[in-house]
Amino acid sequence: HREQVLRIHPEHEGHLEKLVRLERSEQLLDFWKGPTSLSRPVDVRVPKDLLREVKAMLENTGMEYTVLVDDLQQSIGMARSRHTRSFGFKFDDYNNYYEIETQLQDFEASYPSLVSIFSIGTTYEGHDISAIKVGAAGSNKPAVFLEGQLHGRDWIVSATLMYNIKFLLEGYGSDNQTTSLMDQVDFYFIPVTNVDGYVYTHTEDRMWRKTRSPNTMSACVGVDANRNWDIEFGGIGSSDDPCSGKYSGPDAFSEPETLAVSEWVQANSNNLKAYLSVLAYGQMWMTPYGWTSALPPDYDEQNDLAERAVSAILSVNGKSFKHGTITDFYLASGSSCDWAYAKAGIKYSFAIHLRDAGQHGFVLPADQIRPSADEFFAGL
Repeated sequence: HREQVLRIHPEHEGHLEKLVRLERSEQLLDFWKGPTSLSRPVDVRVPKDLLREVKAMLENTGMEYTVLVDDLQQSIGMARSRHTRSFGFKFDDYNNYYEIETQLQDFEASYPSLVSIFSIGTTYEGHDISAIKVGAAGSNKPAVFLEGQLHGRDWIVSATLMYNIKFLLEGYGSDNQTTSLMDQVDFYFIPVTNVDGYVYTHTEDRMWRKTRSPNTMSACVGVDANRNWDIEFGGIGSSDDPCSGKYSGPDAFSEPETLAVSEWVQANSNNLKAYLSVLAYGQMWMTPYGWTSALPPDYDEQNDLAERAVSAILSVNGKSFKHGTITDFYLASGSSCDWAYAKAGIKYSFAIHLRDAGQHGFVLPADQIRPSADEFFAGL
């Protein structure tokens, strides 16, 4: 008996309704990709003691499924690079928070004229949320903001963003396009926004998604940091159950992490021209909104840019990313992408899901970090 990830193919509304009820009622099941529409498969992590009954339920209702990950714990063990870990940051492996912090400081020491590091705020557990500004000197430059890892388990995100910082810094003065970009634009990266959750995925539970703040009425811990923003808070695609992975929290910006980022973004919104919320997995480059299928006034421009980004990505490794509004893929209220657009007034606001299409899901082998970084850089 092993913990497995199943991919389920609902074929009619009855199947979909059953899966929606299951997601709502069975907290021991971890839906990596929840039930949204008949055209989209559902990925769910099933603990070993529930495996037999879940498979029996699927077979009894005639739902087709495949085993996506046969032995999750084994996959987690194998996803880290096969090299023995020596101390320090490795670009081609997954790194803990301390190693990421150290590497950010190394960037600043190596490129003092192009880099400044600052703390955007403090997490519930007291960790600094480190941001890094990358760009050549200049005043009042337009800026791109990249918010990484609102979800603890999305390890490919910080790994990809750290590589992208490296590409910008090494490209300055050696690559024409990168040099002119850095002369004209500033880039702000937060490689790990939900630091507490990320630390927890290294120490306790690799599959942890939420923050680590306690909930007053429940033993269940944490809030979904991508449902906690002050836009349609508590609406469709979020949950008011503290035990849910999509729990929106007691109030908008109840989490110090989302509050800190939102306050900094508001204070600097005049210069911020683009907001990229970088997540995993599924290979999507999405535009607002997540709470309604109504198109925003800037949809045509947003969609055009998303379309160009995915075609740039395709040209690197042949990886196919889809684009569309968030609701084309799933429902989400209180997301950072919608908030950045509707409340902070940043026209080019995107929610981006990196690799993969589901073969490994959150447990992406380390040898895919570099290709992920290359294609994302092309999209950026």
